[in-house]
Amino acid sequence: MLKEDLEVVTAKAVYLDDIEVRNVAYLGVVRSNVARGIVKSMTPPSRAELFLTSKDVKAYIPTRDVPDPVNIVKMPVLAEDVVNFVGQPVAAFVVNDPYEIEDVMDEVYVDIEPLKPVVTIDEALRGEEKVHEKGNVAVDARIKGGDLGQKANSEVEVEREFEFKRIVANPIEPKGIVVHWDGERLNVIVSTQSAFRIKGELQEVLGLPPEKVVVVSSPRVGGGFGNKISVYPEYVLAAIASMRLRRPVKWVETRREHLNNPVQGRSMKARLKLHAKRDGTVLGISGEVIFDGGAYMMSIGPYFPYFVINNMIFGPYKMRFVDVRGLVVYTNKPPYGAYRGAGRPEAASLHEMLMETLAEELKMDPAELRKKNLLESGKEYVLPSGVKVDPAGYREVFERAEQLYRKLTSEGKKAVIIALNNLVNAPPGEYAKVSVGKGKVRVYVGSGPHGQPHWSMYSKVVSQALGISEDLVEVQLNRTDVLKEGVGSFGSRTANVGTHAVLTAINGLLDELKRRGLTLQEALRSETEIEYETFAKADASYTPGAAVAYADIDPETCQPRVRELHVFFDVGRAIIKEEVEGQIIGGATQGLAQVMYEAMEYDEYGNPLYISINDEGVPYADDVTWKVYVYPMEVYPAKTLGGARGIGELGTSAGLAAGILAVEKALGRKLREVPARPWEIC
Repeated sequence: MLKEDLEVVTAKAVYLDDIEVRNVAYLGVVRSNVARGIVKSMTPPSRAELFLTSKDVKAYIPTRDVPDPVNIVKMPVLAEDVVNFVGQPVAAFVVNDPYEIEDVMDEVYVDIEPLKPVVTIDEALRGEEKVHEKGNVAVDARIKGGDLGQKANSEVEVEREFEFKRIVANPIEPKGIVVHWDGERLNVIVSTQSAFRIKGELQEVLGLPPEKVVVVSSPRVGGGFGNKISVYPEYVLAAIASMRLRRPVKWVETRREHLNNPVQGRSMKARLKLHAKRDGTVLGISGEVIFDGGAYMMSIGPYFPYFVINNMIFGPYKMRFVDVRGLVVYTNKPPYGAYRGAGRPEAASLHEMLMETLAEELKMDPAELRKKNLLESGKEYVLPSGVKVDPAGYREVFERAEQLYRKLTSEGKKAVIIALNNLVNAPPGEYAKVSVGKGKVRVYVGSGPHGQPHWSMYSKVVSQALGISEDLVEVQLNRTDVLKEGVGSFGSRTANVGTHAVLTAINGLLDELKRRGLTLQEALRSETEIEYETFAKADASYTPGAAVAYADIDPETCQPRVRELHVFFDVGRAIIKEEVEGQIIGGATQGLAQVMYEAMEYDEYGNPLYISINDEGVPYADDVTWKVYVYPMEVYPAKTLGGARGIGELGTSAGLAAGILAVEKALGRKLREVPARPWEIC
């Protein structure tokens, strides 16, 4: 058992809400109960240490810059004259006891004049109602590339139209933060995937210089799935409250708040065509993808069209051209953003639905069609968008999956096979520092775990590189007071680029020891620590995968049931093999749940239909009747020093894409959206 796991199973792990702080006050947030409306008046509470409205807080949540913005509207920390989604913060207050929050909340009356909301992508495109003054389109990107002349050589075209419903991340631990302004510095403890991202965005919003903000991740982060990367309004409000009161302020998100809070995932419609020759040679892809951005652009929301179309819409196939329009539209729902995969599962599902449809149209064997167009193993490839794909084990992975596919089909099972190419978001790289002295090798990395065993992983990597016991290695992660800079843990990147940064720092440290004429053992015994800090650059890489699945339909309830999912992939180097398996099983379960159960839905007035994770469709343990089998292969190590390829999101892509095709095969017809509700398919 890994030491991280032991802490959890013995209930010794310390999460954000476990942290006790002297003289702490508690933040409560008043939220809109309508999806769109004009704020007419507000009644403050009679008892609160501090009460904040938009008149007190003129600040906006940062968002990602994009090449061709149309209408980027940032989210205000507190709603100003209008509200644009149920759950939007309109006021905040501070109390001395967390049990007072609900009572004080009841005292605040917000008079909002409702307006007709824009709830769906189709409503946004029609533009009869405008979420914002300049219209409902935030981003309109036309991504064209490769040999566009090949489009004229197309002999067959197949088209799929599909919608992915909104998803809520639902980590076991919701968001939370403790902030203390001590008169000189803003000291922040937060449940986060990226302490440095939080620091940079707090600096931007509050106008503070770097030396005035220190961010430390809570000792354990109880899941994130992309939801704990960036700054949220509540973080800013807690900081402002602490700076005004000169005492620590704590905010812990309730589950109900989490369901109606930014950021939500998926939220996409697509209509795509695959162009090919009659012999099955795929030429390219065209069409349109439209993202439901919610009410405001925050985090990476505006960047999704570029990210998905440039990097992942092609899958692991040798396509010649791309001509796809990517739109982000505003609706009166919570802003969208990263959720495990951040476009990878949707892209995988779309290109595999197209490949399956093409096989049916040409009456070709689905596995043979995929093999015909698959990238060659061990060769670099340039996508039609200009993105480079590093060498990996595409053929080896797929052919092993094919063996199982043939076996299951020969047994009469309605099995499907898919191919994947999961982007590892390594750029720009990662920061690391290694020091030696006082009997220890100390390692500091700019990323941090949110469920993964990063302490064990880095200890193992350092132990192997230096030939010392893991007991001599101390690891500190995800805090801004021990490193100059850092990036974070997301995008399947940490095992890939984090180990690269650590090993780069180790090489630098060994060179420094050599320059000083010291051996490692001499340096270990020294009372003076010698350190080396570096930023290790890294390019994006890809993890090839394949999956085989089959499903059936419950004859009594019409409930689709994926029975088995088998996931094959080139992991490059499996640093901790049991963790590789756990990541894939967890991700696959999330992907499969989105096929059969899970979605956050809204009525015509923009009201969320669900107020609990059970209602939203998160499966209970006894709902997980499917079996996930994992087949890691070490074929081509990544170009980074550790050799590992990222796999944190590959399982989700496999689960969603293979799950959709398996259900379609069991049904004998195409789906138009997920989840596949029993009352809609029977």
